[in-house]
Amino acid sequence: MVAAALALTLTVGGAAAAPSVRIVLSGWVSSPAETASLQQAVAAFEASHPTIDVDYQPLDDYQGTMESRFAAGDPPDVFYVDSSVAPEWIARGFLQPLQGLATSSGFDTAHFFPVLRHAFEAPNGKPYGFPKDWSPLAMFTNDTLLARAGVAAPTTWAELRQDAIAIRSATGVTPICLSVDWARLLAFVEENGGSFLNDSQTDVTINSQAVRDAVDFYVGLVRDGLAALPDALGEGWCGQAFADGKVAFAFEGTWLLPVVDAADPRPDYSTHPMPSSVGRGNVAFTVAYSMSAASTHKQAAWELLSYLTGRQGMQIWTSGGVALPARDDVPTLPGRESFVGEAPISTVWSFPPGFSNVLNLANGELWSVFAGTQTSTGMLAEIEAAARAALGQS
Repeated sequence: MVAAALALTLTVGGAAAAPSVRIVLSGWVSSPAETASLQQAVAAFEASHPTIDVDYQPLDDYQGTMESRFAAGDPPDVFYVDSSVAPEWIARGFLQPLQGLATSSGFDTAHFFPVLRHAFEAPNGKPYGFPKDWSPLAMFTNDTLLARAGVAAPTTWAELRQDAIAIRSATGVTPICLSVDWARLLAFVEENGGSFLNDSQTDVTINSQAVRDAVDFYVGLVRDGLAALPDALGEGWCGQAFADGKVAFAFEGTWLLPVVDAADPRPDYSTHPMPSSVGRGNVAFTVAYSMSAASTHKQAAWELLSYLTGRQGMQIWTSGGVALPARDDVPTLPGRESFVGEAPISTVWSFPPGFSNVLNLANGELWSVFAGTQTSTGMLAEIEAAARAALGQS
């Protein structure tokens, strides 16, 4: 009994301290910069909460591994939740509701950008996570290539196409890299007045002329030789193609900044708002910290979650430059002016439960359109049918 008591007690300066609680924190790893920033934030938390030990366990195949651990009843205490899976995980009961903990601790949620905060709420408005960061898309330009062609950064689709023609003529370089991914195409759709779903995500709006025209513009850049897919450039993704100086334009988020800055040679580049069509539009990518409904250390888990999404923790985390703060009371690093202020015009990359198969089909259909084996009209009809089935409308 004495040995057991000693094993559970910490002694600091001769005084007995409360027993330590170990909680597991998990996420994915996208870059060494992300890991370093998270380790800084966790170290600061542990210094201010000496009775809570954080065991950081990054996971590969994140979504699949997490769902296996949910099924096994052994999920981490606190973990990343991407906005694209949040509605599904909320509906399946994986996540702990946080309203009671937030209210009892006086946690102020008013400083989160509303469009980001809402991505992690149930249909009744109750929170199941709080955003840790976010990024919209921006247009990255290789300014050396633009200068050789005598063009400025475009602000409209028409200017983008004109500049691409001039750059190809002057440099021989394929001007634009485009992804076969609705997570990029949707920004162009929004700029053209289209959408995938209505604002309440209760109806399918994808099969419209505005969406069709956006798809035809996007795919047409490749068909006309003004853009290329990453594999045609010998790259795995458009960000790396841009960092390697192979294209003049790429449409990516803040995650590309450390990649380009680390490139050798580093291209002379700048970032700009997405070029517009009938109006401005963008896609917001955001990730929350959530807590497992099965956690046996909910109070300690809440202490970590609220610290990392609070002003102090978020400032440490975002100081590494990987992403933007999700709160309006945390300053943004210099050089991110093209990203700041996009939240009000952005649509969060988030879909109702059961839409993972719809998105897989949508990207497969987009591949077929690029390959010339499907039309944009046929693709949108297929996606609409799948989306309506997922919403229980057919």
